[in-house]
Amino acid sequence: MRISDWLERYPVRGVTIARDASLEEAARAMLASPECRDVYVTDDEQRVIGHLGFRRLAGVLLASHRPTQSRRQMLDRVARGPVHEFMDRRFVAAHREDSIHQVLHRHMERRVEDIPVVDDDQRLLGVIRLRDLVEVSLAE
Repeated sequence: MRISDWLERYPVRGVTIARDASLEEAARAMLASPECRDVYVTDDEQRVIGHLGFRRLAGVLLASHRPTQSRRQMLDRVARGPVHEFMDRRFVAAHREDSIHQVLHRHMERRVEDIPVVDDDQRLLGVIRLRDLVEVSLAE
């Protein structure tokens, strides 16, 4: 099955956030869409330029609860830093013409739960979730 067919059968909209948005805005956007565990950072032309996973976002937002730095240092960093300072610029993406087997391989190789599907201009079309792949596999 091709990714384009998968997206028609199992549509999952990805969560996007502007590169200069705050971490708090990213967390609110992610929490408003519980089906996704990642936020995709976009530029002014809505192209995906980075990825911010839930674990990374939570780790930064909850850093003040860690004893490694002073509370003030961490709060200043979190309060002032936009998402592009924390995003992963290297991320795995799928394309419409890819097969579902290729995407499954990427999921397993990279140990990620969500893989964004982008068009030729790097604009987000949807998300393939590992959870959905497992669920469909069990139903077959």
